[in-house]
Amino acid sequence: MHHTGLRWDEIAEDAWRVRDPQRPQTDADAVVAYVERRRDGDYEVVWLCGTAGTAAFASLDDADRAITARYAAHRRNGSPTATKPRPIAHRPPLSPA
Repeated sequence: MHHTGLRWDEIAEDAWRVRDPQRPQTDADAVVAYVERRRDGDYEVVWLCGTAGTAAFASLDDADRAITARYAAHRRNGSPTATKPRPIAHRPPLSPA
């Protein structure tokens, strides 16, 4: 468990912050996800990389695999989530003639 290179910091009982240890701890983008064990026993992941949202997993191992895969896709060169969107070039406004 947690052999993925990402760091799991316990922030409360049954709650973790998952981050990339290669990035500075002060870098907000270093945090990949938050994980919390729900009362029903599932693990809820709040995504902080890629598209925002949540997902539930039956085990911590399942959550770990999903977080690792999503972060790898996020970091992959050419991924739409690897960088911020590039601004679209616009034509100058038409001048009145």
